[in-house]
Amino acid sequence: MDDNKQIPTTIINGFLGSGKTTIISHLIDYLIAKDKKVVYVKNEIGEMDLDAKLMRGKNIVSQELLNGCICCTLVGPFIASIDEISKEYNPDRIIIESAGSADPASLALMVENHPKLRRDGVIVVIDVLNFNGYEKIDEVSKRQTEFTDLIVFNKVEEVDNQRKSQVVGYIRVLNEKSPIVEAPGGKINPDLVFGLGETDLGEFIKHHPEDHHQEKDDQISAFTYISDKKFTKESLNNFLSNLPKNIFRVKGIFQTKNKPLVVNGVFNRFDFENLNETVEETKTKLIFIGYKAENNKEEIFSQLQSL
Repeated sequence: MDDNKQIPTTIINGFLGSGKTTIISHLIDYLIAKDKKVVYVKNEIGEMDLDAKLMRGKNIVSQELLNGCICCTLVGPFIASIDEISKEYNPDRIIIESAGSADPASLALMVENHPKLRRDGVIVVIDVLNFNGYEKIDEVSKRQTEFTDLIVFNKVEEVDNQRKSQVVGYIRVLNEKSPIVEAPGGKINPDLVFGLGETDLGEFIKHHPEDHHQEKDDQISAFTYISDKKFTKESLNNFLSNLPKNIFRVKGIFQTKNKPLVVNGVFNRFDFENLNETVEETKTKLIFIGYKAENNKEEIFSQLQSL
């Protein structure tokens, strides 16, 4: 690898369940079709991440940074991962998907300060369908909206123009300049994403104090259910649809009598699909994320075992 080469790095932010991973998956498909070597770095709340495992089915390199925020507690592992990735794989591009509570300016500064990386845009994904559900971590959402090169409206096919206009109005109070584009079905033109240039970090940080991180106050946590138990899609969907309101994100793989399925849901809306044939998984693994989610862990485990 050329020691002077800097890898273009795209940072994608957005609250839990906004649809970041779906958008990234489509972008990776595009890059692979162009014979580009891609590294996907995923920062997730919780002790395990299934998105990175599913991405490996696309024959790309994926790296998980778990159980902490990439912009504070995971700074060391992030730097070590980038050093290893750049040396071993020499990728054409890195895509970083940050945890929902990550501060975008701090993460962008980390990328800028790494000699092997070149920041190629900060993007925020907004779930226009459930945008009102972010009240408990509103300050983080505001910062993600303020510090971005591009604002992507996701789930636009599920709302009308009036609803989109309402969200645009809220966004423009915080950010008057960054363009807003739509991603119907989680798909966006890659030419709109890559090669965005750089937001002025200095000006942004100058007007925002360093004590911006809300993780302690947010109290967003996660736990993972792992079992040999098999479910029907119907029984699991019924159970998930009646979860406590503080549990707002569920994703994972579950075993059925015939084949494993993938479930992905936010705010009691769940999608099911077949597991990629290149991914091997013999257990049920479900990740629950929410406000003080661990308080519901024993109850949820007990209910799942009784299904």
